[in-house]
Amino acid sequence: MDLPNNLFFYEMYFKKGKQVVLLKQSDLVDRCLKIEFNNPLAYRIVIESGRMKTLDNPSIYTFCKTDASKFLEWFDEESYGIFDDLLKYHYMVCTSDNIIDVITLQDPEVSWINL
Repeated sequence: MDLPNNLFFYEMYFKKGKQVVLLKQSDLVDRCLKIEFNNPLAYRIVIESGRMKTLDNPSIYTFCKTDASKFLEWFDEESYGIFDDLLKYHYMVCTSDNIIDVITLQDPEVSWINL
C-alpha cells in the first residue's frame, strides 16, 4: 500500500489486545489511515524533534519494517532473551509530528476508514 508522506498523528488506543494507531491527512477531513498491531510486545512514541538523527536517514519513510534495529536489541536485552526464539519485527510509523515504534510478532492490518 502506497502511503502519503504528509500524515499526522490523530489518535492511538488499545482495544481487545490490539494497539490501534489512527493517522490523518490534513486535506481528508473524514478519513483516517488505521494501523492495527495485534498484541504488541513493546511500543514508544517520540515527538518528531526528539528523533532528528533518525529523520536524517534518507531511507526512512512513512511506514518502515525491519527485523534488526537498536529498539529490538534493547527489547531483547531487557527481556533477558525470552523472546529470542520468536521472529519479531520493528515497525516505525513516521508522521509530521511523531514517530511511533512498535515491536510485534505479526504484520499489522492497515486500511483507510471513514470517521
